[in-house]
Amino acid sequence: MGYKNKVKFHYDIPVYVKEVLAEAARKKGMTATELLSKIIESEYVRVMEERNIVLTEPIQK
Repeated sequence: MGYKNKVKFHYDIPVYVKEVLAEAARKKGMTATELLSKIIESEYVRVMEERNIVLTEPIQK
């Protein structure tokens, strides 16, 4: 569930996904929300570059 530019956990995210995400975030020294936001942002940039869409403004944080 989107909340401004941060991603908040919602009941529709399966428990095992939350557990894997939380463990990966711990290893990187960040929260699961921060990691998920970073993953989504990097995937968005990758897709836009793949489609040759130039991002004129940086993604708001």
